Amino acid sequence: MAEPTPPAADPHFIGWLPMPRAYARFLAPVAAGLLVAAAVAAGLIARGQRSPGPGRWDDQPTTFEGVVSAEPYAMIRVPAPDAPGTAATVLLVEEGKFGAKDRARAFDGQLVRVTGTLLHRDGVRMLELAAGEDGLRPAPHPETPPAHLRRPAPRALGPVALRGEIVDSKCYLGAMKPGGGRTHKGCAVLCLRGGVPPLFVSPGRGETAAYLLTDPAGGPLGPAFFRRAGDPVRIHGTLSEWGDLSVIAVTSVD
Repeated sequence: MAEPTPPAADPHFIGWLPMPRAYARFLAPVAAGLLVAAAVAAGLIARGQRSPGPGRWDDQPTTFEGVVSAEPYAMIRVPAPDAPGTAATVLLVEEGKFGAKDRARAFDGQLVRVTGTLLHRDGVRMLELAAGEDGLRPAPHPETPPAHLRRPAPRALGPVALRGEIVDSKCYLGAMKPGGGRTHKGCAVLCLRGGVPPLFVSPGRGETAAYLLTDPAGGPLGPAFFRRAGDPVRIHGTLSEWGDLSVIAVTSVD
């Protein structure tokens, strides 16, 4: 009677022995394919990420002198650096997720000196006030403020309907990167509830326009609109100019 044929050797993998050739021939192309797939997936994910934008937050303290306003949001009009006799607007906020209206209210309409760190993007500037009296104080030589530093009367430009996004100005101008989009929605809502001025950003041809938002009467935007921050929306309202600021008095948001 013929002896039975012995079974083929089982290429069982043991960690402290060399990998069996049969396993190596199978795993080499699988590993290479996984590496290529991971590289392609990483490239696609990176390409689909939202651009952080050109917002900047300067490290060194900056000081301005001008006329401060508390309504609808804290802001100061200062001499424009490149146009003598004209003014530029700088929004004011506190450290963290808070507007500076409470601190500005005591000096509303007065000539003051402010110190803090500057955020800027798309031609919009903001100052995070330093803590204590150094952040906001009367000008060293109080005098009647020059007329061009007082906030001008709004110049109505008519109704508008624009597509874009509601953002909190502090994060958008450079405190966060990116400072918009649905991934930033929770932070934006907290900032807006804390009094940080809301902006509406609308992409244009090669540039992005940024508009300050108010309620129909020109007061602070109501909290009912905060939950729409970070979402693509269509905004309806009346456009006006407050000096160098473009402002939309919001009536509805789709």
